[in-house]
Amino acid sequence: MRLIFYFILIPALLPVFIILRYVYKKDRIEREPLGLVLKVFILGAFFALPCIPVERILGTIITTNFSYDERLCSLTENIFGVALVEEFFKWLVLMIFIWKNNNFDYRYDGIVYAVTSSLGFAAIENVMYIISYGTGVSIGRAIFAIPGHATFGVFMGYFLSRAKHFKNKKWGFFKIIYLVLSIAVSVVIHGIYDFMLSDYSVKSGLNSYFVVYVIILDVFAWLTIRHEFKTDKSL
Repeated sequence: MRLIFYFILIPALLPVFIILRYVYKKDRIEREPLGLVLKVFILGAFFALPCIPVERILGTIITTNFSYDERLCSLTENIFGVALVEEFFKWLVLMIFIWKNNNFDYRYDGIVYAVTSSLGFAAIENVMYIISYGTGVSIGRAIFAIPGHATFGVFMGYFLSRAKHFKNKKWGFFKIIYLVLSIAVSVVIHGIYDFMLSDYSVKSGLNSYFVVYVIILDVFAWLTIRHEFKTDKSL
């Protein structure tokens, strides 16, 4: 049991909690209940489990129907067969347990909860990767995969807070637009992220731009977090 703790749980979960603590501590006006944050984290991890069979089914369908074009097949599979599935289940946690919650009452709250859901997902995914491939993958995932999931969550939370604002103002059209954006933007940037790591991108050389893409995403995410907590206000 001690070996499992040291060689699987620590490398899998430590970077998750470092990022989560940073985002949570920036919520300075009215910090979210820790119990609710932990609940969203656990649910994010739990909702990751249905992704596996859904991704396999969609992957089979996509590769069967788009086998004539490797680039199109890879892009479609990574956006619709992986990113859409994973971001939808993270988003579903927020819509079921947070959207109508009275604690979701400030603009920065959307980022806190969306990043928490994303990191819950990333935590269980990281544990499974380390169990399957060993601790050798932990450094790469700590640098890229876990911050990547957090970044997707930042943009999801940004648009979700705007949607909640328009809901409170009873501007239904804008609420729907921003709800769609809250999942669509995260799906697109996640899908491109995965596509740039695909076999097609490796063969075509597109993967050489991956680090640049990640840096740009991380900078935008950090600037968004910084702007949101500095200008935080009631929804």
